[in-house]
Amino acid sequence: MFTPLNRTTREMKINNVVLVTNALKSLGSATKADLAVATGLSIATCGAVLNELSLRHEVLALELEVSRGGRPAQRYAYNPDFFSVLSLYAQGSDTAAQIIWSVNSATGESLAQGEVRFLPLMLATFYQQIESLLADYPNIKALGVGLPGVVVKGTVATCDITVFAGVAIEQQLRDRFGLYVQVDNDMNYTAWGFYRSSCAGVTAPVAYVFKPDVPCLGCGMVINGQVLQGASQFAGEVSNLPFEHLNTLPVAEEMAKVIVSLTAIINPVTIALSGPKISEALIPQLTALCQQYIPAQHMPELTYRPSMRKDYLQGITELTLHNYNLYVAFGE
Repeated sequence: MFTPLNRTTREMKINNVVLVTNALKSLGSATKADLAVATGLSIATCGAVLNELSLRHEVLALELEVSRGGRPAQRYAYNPDFFSVLSLYAQGSDTAAQIIWSVNSATGESLAQGEVRFLPLMLATFYQQIESLLADYPNIKALGVGLPGVVVKGTVATCDITVFAGVAIEQQLRDRFGLYVQVDNDMNYTAWGFYRSSCAGVTAPVAYVFKPDVPCLGCGMVINGQVLQGASQFAGEVSNLPFEHLNTLPVAEEMAKVIVSLTAIINPVTIALSGPKISEALIPQLTALCQQYIPAQHMPELTYRPSMRKDYLQGITELTLHNYNLYVAFGE
C-alpha cells in the first residue's frame, strides 16, 4: 500500500535536493563522494538525489573517474541548459532612461547582454521589451527586475522613473508572462553583486554607495551574507539622513557624512563608491575627511567602482537564480 510522505519527510527530501544542487553548482562537477563531503549527507542520499535529478535532465552524468583499483566513480554536473534567467533593469529618470538586460544559464553563465533606449517612456514599452526578449530566448523561466526607487513587496513606492511609481509590478509581470518574477531596488541588487564578486564569504558588513547626477544618494548593504532591506524595505535611503542641505553640499563632504554615518551604525569592512559624481581621485580626500571622525581601526576600506553595471547585473542574476531554485523546490 502507498503511504504518502508526511510533511517532515517531504521537507527533508527537498532540503537534500537543495543542498546537493547548490553544492554541485558551486563545485562545477562532482562525484557522489564529493557531494557527501560538501553537504554532510550520506553517499547513498546524494546518489538518490542525483538519480532523481538526472531523470528530469536537471543534472548531467559526465565521464567516469579514472579507476584506482575499484569501480570508477561517476561525475555529475548541473545542466546549464535546464532553464535560463532574464536579468533586467531600468536606469535613469524621466528625462532619459535605458533598459539594460542579460540572459544567463541555470548555472549563471552569461548567454547574451544588451541595452536599449527606454522610449517612449511608458510601462507598455517596458513590457514590450521583456516580451521581445522572452520570444528570442524561450528557455527563460525566471525574471529579475531592478528599478531606481523603493520597492515594497513587489510594489513600487517611489521611483526616479515615475511611470513605475505605485505600480504592483511584480504581480503584473507574473500575470502577464506566467514566469517566476522578483523585483527589487537597484542598490540592493548592486550591493549583492559587489559582495559576491569582491567579498564573498565575508561576514562583516559591506556597503555600496551610489552618487548619481541628480541630487540624491543610494546605498545598499550586505550584513552577515544577507542583503539588509529593513522592516519596510527602506534601509539604505541615506538621502534621508538628518543633515541640513545634505544633497547641496560639495560631493566629498556629502559622501563623507554618509560614510561616517554608515561606519557608526553598521561598521562596514568595505564601502564601494560609484556613480558619475565619483572618481578614484576623490578617494584620498574622502578618506582624510572621514578620518577626522572615525578612529583608524574602524575606518572602512573605500573601493572605487567605475560602473555599477556589472555588479548590478550579477546581483540580479544571482539573487533571482537562488530564489527561483527555492521557489521550484518548496513551491513558495
